[in-house]
Amino acid sequence: MKIRFIIPFLTIFLATIFSKAQTCNCIADLDQIAKAVKKAPSYKDGVKENGETFFETELEKIKTQIEADPQQTKNCSAYIQKYLKLFKDKHLSLYMDYSKIKSQKDVFDSEQYKQTQFVKIDTNNLNFADVIEGIYVDVYQYYKVAVIKDPTIVNQYLGIILTTRNGLWKNGQVKFVLKKNEGDNYDGFFYDDVHFAKYNQVTYTDQKLLGVEWIKQERKKLEPINPFIVPTKKKWDYQKLDAETDYVYLGTFSGMLAYESDTFYRELIPKLKGKRLIIDVRNNTGGGERSYNMFLNFVNSNLCAAKEIALIQNTATASAGEHFILAIRKNPLVKTFGENSAGFMGYGYGNRSSITVKTACFNYISEITENKYPAFKMYETVGIPPDVKLLRDNEWIKQVIAYLDTNK
Repeated sequence: MKIRFIIPFLTIFLATIFSKAQTCNCIADLDQIAKAVKKAPSYKDGVKENGETFFETELEKIKTQIEADPQQTKNCSAYIQKYLKLFKDKHLSLYMDYSKIKSQKDVFDSEQYKQTQFVKIDTNNLNFADVIEGIYVDVYQYYKVAVIKDPTIVNQYLGIILTTRNGLWKNGQVKFVLKKNEGDNYDGFFYDDVHFAKYNQVTYTDQKLLGVEWIKQERKKLEPINPFIVPTKKKWDYQKLDAETDYVYLGTFSGMLAYESDTFYRELIPKLKGKRLIIDVRNNTGGGERSYNMFLNFVNSNLCAAKEIALIQNTATASAGEHFILAIRKNPLVKTFGENSAGFMGYGYGNRSSITVKTACFNYISEITENKYPAFKMYETVGIPPDVKLLRDNEWIKQVIAYLDTNK
């Protein structure tokens, strides 16, 4: 009986999804989001700075781009994200419900996957004329792609997979599209593991695509370090690096894990006896101050034995992770290392939005921010710069220790 019920239901479900994909109206979805975003404080700030006509004009430009794009259904999410980025509010988002992807088969059966382009190229005879063309790898080196000029569209480049370690992608598929603007700037449409389109503004410089983590293969040899790989798979961790140096990794400040983080701090604090303390908040995408206050109060107290405190941050340190950086660096013993943080500070911090829009195209979800923090707006989108910038030519913890050794 169960099989008899499941098969008709599955047929109807897949037919519904296919029908939605065929009738997907990206411009209608964009208008829906554009109307909802007017409630966001970042929209109101943007209108004050640039005028409402500016955003109306940009909206029409994006609509024109959508109409001209033969891949407009697949790229719809990227076009909507492009519009949202105009408001310089990183908490403004558009995403898909990844929880519905249960298996590899779900990805292969999806419209996003079916609409991914395949391009045949002669991998033994690749010729690159433009400076941006060439062989690239991602920071994790899961993919190697050839960036070549799109033969069908002027000022457009395709990132075509040559090799992949990800079973959800195949050689010859288009991993990203770059649409050239003025100078060395590009609109980038990047497809994630499940082939969902994401928009990023990209600049080509020093053989890298700035704004995303793609780098030419020959340049990667000079920058072998991946700053997103930390020496633990735990959410929080402690290591004794030497007799005088303690290392603490804080990977999340999630409010839902506040009890677990407090338990970690209670066990950790008695162990911190060294004169040097390295605190690592790389990849900490936030949560709330409730989940770091106990540790912060200890570091700022006379009970903390450390006389030198180093904090490591990267471009994936966001929201509450960034507020922790600002809070702890008030301590004169603290020096920050790494790269600019993510820049999720001026709007939406600590706010679970009550304004949620679900689009007709694939049921993408957009959350509209409802609050702002003027004191932190200067960091929105650009992030908090470190006191000491770390390069990607050597392991970061080793660089920090070397700095502390030579700057006693």
